[in-house]
Order: sequence, then structure tokens, then C-alpha cells
Amino acid sequence: MRPTRLWLLALLLLLAGTVSYLLSRAYYVDVQSPPSLAPLWLLLLALAEAYTAGMTRARLSGREGTRPIDPIFVARLAALAKASSVVGSLATGGYAGFLIKVAQTPGPQARTDTRTAALGVGCGLLLVIAALLLERVCRVKRPPADDVAPPDAA
Repeated sequence: MRPTRLWLLALLLLLAGTVSYLLSRAYYVDVQSPPSLAPLWLLLLALAEAYTAGMTRARLSGREGTRPIDPIFVARLAALAKASSVVGSLATGGYAGFLIKVAQTPGPQARTDTRTAALGVGCGLLLVIAALLLERVCRVKRPPADDVAPPDAA
């Protein structure tokens, strides 16, 4: 499995932001506003992944008081981190596109939606950062290169 590419996350963010802005511009007055506490789920996931990254780092380094960690579990955490970084990037883009639309709209409901969208952008970014941190912790260290060249077969 390869590390997550930052350009891919940026591309997904821009794509989700563009689609979100276009949909918000076309249907903002017809659709119910998003729940104000919805972005907090992204924050909860980010905190859980950051905590997991810290605990995984401690277990992989063999700190005293920690149990060894199963390699297949580390691989599953890496897969979770890759998926979470994509979800965080899409959520950040979606909230950013919505934020651009509602920030330009007058009215009390638009002000509430602006706060919700800004919170969503922040929590989405935190999820991306926590996921990339967890993914980095789960990387396999390369063995040191030997200075001795292998003997020629010929």
C-alpha cells in the first residue's frame, strides 16, 4: 500500500468544493440547512484517530507498559487512515463550497449556516491531519542498507 498523496486529497477537496458550491447556489433556498452539530462527528473521528496514532506509536516502539501490536492490526489502521483522509478531504471541500455560498447570503439563517460550514471546514481539516498522522505512524520502517555489495553471480 502506498502513502496517501497530498495532490489527490487536494484534488478531491477542490472537486467536492466545486460541486458543493454549485449545488448550494442552485438549491440553497429549497433545501433544509445542515444540522449545526454535524461537523462535530468529524472532530470526534479526528480525536479518535489522533489518540490511536499516539497509542500505536507507543506500542510499535515497545515503550514500557504497552503490549506488542499485531502487524495485521497495524495494516488495518493504515487502511482506516487512508479512508479517513479521503473522507476528511471530501467533507472539507463540501463544507468549504457551502461556506462560500452562505457567506455571501444575507439573513439570520445564512449566518447560522456560515458558522456550521466554518466549523465543518475546521473539523474536516483536523480529520485529514489526524488521518495522515496515523498513516505515517503505521509505515513500515525500511531496513538499513548494507554497505557490502552482493557477490557477482557470474
